Amino acid sequence: MRLLLILNGSLASQTASIGGGDLVMHKFIRLSGLQPDILVPASAESFVQTRGRRFLTASNLQPTVLGILVAYAIRMVQGVGWSLRNRHSHDIVLAASPFGVDLIPLWFWQAPHKGAVVFHVLPERKAVSFSTRLRFGLAALEQRVMLKIMRRACDFIVAGNDTARRQLEVLLPGKPISVLDAGFDAGAMDREPAPKKDANLACFVGRLTSQKGIFDLLEVMMSLARTHPDLRLAMVGTGPERDLLLAEIQKRGVTSISLLGFIGERDKIELLKRSTYFFFPSYEEGWGIALAEALYGECRCICYGLPHYRAIFGDFPSYARLGDPADFVRAFTTCPPVTPAQKDFLRRYDDKIIATRLKQYLLGIACPTSA
Repeated sequence: MRLLLILNGSLASQTASIGGGDLVMHKFIRLSGLQPDILVPASAESFVQTRGRRFLTASNLQPTVLGILVAYAIRMVQGVGWSLRNRHSHDIVLAASPFGVDLIPLWFWQAPHKGAVVFHVLPERKAVSFSTRLRFGLAALEQRVMLKIMRRACDFIVAGNDTARRQLEVLLPGKPISVLDAGFDAGAMDREPAPKKDANLACFVGRLTSQKGIFDLLEVMMSLARTHPDLRLAMVGTGPERDLLLAEIQKRGVTSISLLGFIGERDKIELLKRSTYFFFPSYEEGWGIALAEALYGECRCICYGLPHYRAIFGDFPSYARLGDPADFVRAFTTCPPVTPAQKDFLRRYDDKIIATRLKQYLLGIACPTSA
């Protein structure tokens, strides 16, 4: 099977964390053994482990709304250029996201089978600043346009969870839609030693954006300071609202929250294994890679109850009502101890299992008689 993966929207670099959707595709490239060709920005090329051809586009610009838009516009043009110069050379072309920077080149590329990965359908979002309102508005507009392009360009869709699949069946009637769990690297976590749990340490891992619930965490920690004064929250990650969060922390005089920024994979695993709690009040997730890692790291996990979580993670996290910091505190106070069943349950989402599942699905599309 001659496969091209379009990762043209990747914002990954050696100095920034890699997004969840990108991470799933990079792990698939490494573990599938297919050696696909790849369309990817030069700034993310070092993450790619394939002997296939590499069609490189512009590196990241400044991580502002304007910088991202300019970089994406340049990459779209370059991606279309690569598609016009490389015709009839692939069995499948797969866009790693439903964004224009990936879908526009997909539309122009010629192949008998074309598809896109849609980890989740964007919900309505509440903005906390003008730049956030602008970013959310542009994302909603782009989603409407890209759905129209998917109807015309894609033969199949890969959804990130069953809730997204049901939504896409309405938005893209008649398209075959499969579900792909994102998964996580259980082997990497097993290789790292397990430090003693710190009873007063909670952590968060994710992009510092309002849709991850980072401002809700501020409310949660202020409330818990009255009943659990020794509890500390270590927040891993960076993002467009990091400075706004820091300003709010300083304004309210909260000393129990530490912003660690981007840290390496081994340091992240060590933190998860050392933390007793994992706080994850995200308003939207394609799947929940960080939550899976925390559950496997034997954290007591508290999260907002997103529609697809229970089908994936069962009753192992403690769920709070979406958008309700007070109920998040309630879930924290009633969160039960971790049992061995939690880690055993999560093993079903190991990366090797997920990569094999996607490989078999794509082989079934490209070579239905031999799959």
